[in-house]
Amino acid sequence: MKKRYLIWAAFCAALTLGMGGANLARAEQTFKLTIASSHPVVLPWVGLMSTLFVPEVNKRVEALGKGYKIEWREAYGGQLYKMNATLTSVEQGVTDIGWVFHQLEAAKMPLAQFGTVTPFTTDDVRIILDVANEMNEKVPALKREWERNNVVFLGATGVDTYHLFTKQPVQTYADLRGRKISAPGSIGLWLRGSGAVPVDGSLTSYYTDIQSGVSDGAISISTGILPNKIYEVAPNITTVNIGALYIGGMAMNKDSYAALPKEIQQIVKDVGKVYSKALGETLMQRYEGALKTMADVGAKQNPPVKISELSVAERTKWVQTMPNLAADWVKANASKGPAKDIVSTYMSELRKRGVKPVRDWDKEL
Repeated sequence: MKKRYLIWAAFCAALTLGMGGANLARAEQTFKLTIASSHPVVLPWVGLMSTLFVPEVNKRVEALGKGYKIEWREAYGGQLYKMNATLTSVEQGVTDIGWVFHQLEAAKMPLAQFGTVTPFTTDDVRIILDVANEMNEKVPALKREWERNNVVFLGATGVDTYHLFTKQPVQTYADLRGRKISAPGSIGLWLRGSGAVPVDGSLTSYYTDIQSGVSDGAISISTGILPNKIYEVAPNITTVNIGALYIGGMAMNKDSYAALPKEIQQIVKDVGKVYSKALGETLMQRYEGALKTMADVGAKQNPPVKISELSVAERTKWVQTMPNLAADWVKANASKGPAKDIVSTYMSELRKRGVKPVRDWDKEL
């Protein structure tokens, strides 16, 4: 009887130890992930990666109750790579998760440029991001474009409406003729027909470019110009309202994504959309404040910041003088996918959300 009891006790102990070992193994399932960006955290779409995306993923992973844990390495502001490598760095696993600036990736992501070739639609970036998120999930050609580059799309990023920030005043559309205007990648298309010379660059290079004479100003966004203090060298702000824009997205290396449990994969995707929605709200809140702050702070510099509005008549000249950007883009990308359908879908989705475009690009295809 005693022998039988000892055997049973040993069995129970082994079972308990085994269960404890299983729980310990579960508790030690730690996934090491790097999240990075070429741009600094002062920019909303980067800052929210750290203040919203990382903690929200952690909270949801912990709530699973399975002992999973993510150990993050955060590297923003170009610590790992610069603006010309946002896609390849995620693609090659330099970072597991990163912000991809698809505006500079027209060769690898040609179809993603649909927002750039349809300017003057809406200043509401929340609408732009809502449509972009839906299209990246539902339009197979757009989804494949991310996956073909070994990345998984998590959530769209965008920027507030574009204006002119220049050394000298711009009072008419004709004032642009002959000026060198900084614009990132395909944004330079908006200057076609104006006589201005586009100069490639980004928010991280504008200050030096304008200060050194490489350019005379920039087409850019208030929420980016303010934290980078570009108004110090380009004090003339001309509000043009070219429109808010879908400029890229947060994405994850496909191999890193595949290595995660299914539940965490879903969390990462879900929080990517939460991040995108929060970005839209944040940009709308910061936009007006950014203009006011530049006017207040810039009033003390020499020359002082001056904000003026391009008249409706001059803005209309700009819109109508532009070549048919969408039609040219569709023709150039005919062999790369359903470019025409993408433009039509985009414009249709904007109208469904109450947008009244200044120019109906899809009807000119």
